Amino acid sequence: MPSRQEAPAARPALSRRELATAAIELIERDGLEALTMRRLASELGFAPMSLYTHVRSRDDLVDAIVEQLIERLELGDDDPEGAADWRELVRRTLGAYRDLAVALPRSFELLALAPYGTAPVAPHLLATIERLEAAGLDPTAAREILGIVDGYASGFLVVWARSRETGGAADGVAALRDLAMYDRGIDAIIAGLDATLVQSGTDGPA
Repeated sequence: MPSRQEAPAARPALSRRELATAAIELIERDGLEALTMRRLASELGFAPMSLYTHVRSRDDLVDAIVEQLIERLELGDDDPEGAADWRELVRRTLGAYRDLAVALPRSFELLALAPYGTAPVAPHLLATIERLEAAGLDPTAAREILGIVDGYASGFLVVWARSRETGGAADGVAALRDLAMYDRGIDAIIAGLDATLVQSGTDGPA
């Protein structure tokens, strides 16, 4: 009697996190324009409608990606007593954004350009403000400093990442957008913020 043919192994169930991970891999390989629900489902070997069990729409998928990108930020351990210097905290945070952009240059744009009010971004920003306050800044200075440095990091790193896609800038100006310039900009911004928002004595202690 012929042996019964074994049934194929069942595919593992999807999760929201696994969708985000697969989407990041797709973006890094083929670019942001490749991210569609149909394409992602095909990559995973599922019917497109099965993805909607975990994400409501492409926008919701993007939120899941942004949430995972935030989780991947290597911010380091905060001082357990909240005594870390705010300047070092800013430098560490912007360094983590740089490292994420280097590791995931195509996906990074989704985090950098995500509206502040979206579900994954707002808690991340509020937590950063709390860390800045714990480092010695008053609430007004903490918010202003975060707004300024986030705008700098997002703009610089998005342009840096896009320049890699297009072959970079012409000789003589290419260094204006390299990562060494980014790090120099961090030092300059911290010095300016220290002088204008902190040591002036109008917005918080040094």
